[in-house]
Amino acid sequence: MFDSCQLIRQVGHSVFSRDATGATGFNPREISNLIDAAKEYKGVVYKSGGVDTTGMDCSGLLYRVYVDQNYLIPRVSSQQAMFGLPVGTDAIKEGDWIFFKTNSSSNINHVGLVTKVISSKEVLFIHASTSKGVREDNLFSKYWFNVFVKAVRPFKNISK
Repeated sequence: MFDSCQLIRQVGHSVFSRDATGATGFNPREISNLIDAAKEYKGVVYKSGGVDTTGMDCSGLLYRVYVDQNYLIPRVSSQQAMFGLPVGTDAIKEGDWIFFKTNSSSNINHVGLVTKVISSKEVLFIHASTSKGVREDNLFSKYWFNVFVKAVRPFKNISK
């Protein structure tokens, strides 16, 4: 298990994997494993700064899921938003990260992991809701799409 300080120290000693097409390197099995791991946290209550089953915030959910599978990622959503290649809404796939500015924030302050693409207007993502804890929602619901900022395909950062 890594904490965010260890991540900062180890980023210089890590490998960011991309294939020739610019994809960030997660294969379908790895993506499925990450999504399955995230779903194990469904129902966990929201806790600002939390990263475990006693409570977690949105970026803490992502951090916990990835670190538990030996991938190093930034801890906070504003840094996570820069940790991948941009993806258009028409190209979002399972495993992508989606970012939001909620509560009239001028900065990115919320993140979710895409768990399923059902159609061009139904993209499910898992996240830690402040009011309902870890749950899945549709990106294209009125609320979430109105506060949506961007999607990224995260880098595969392997710890050496």
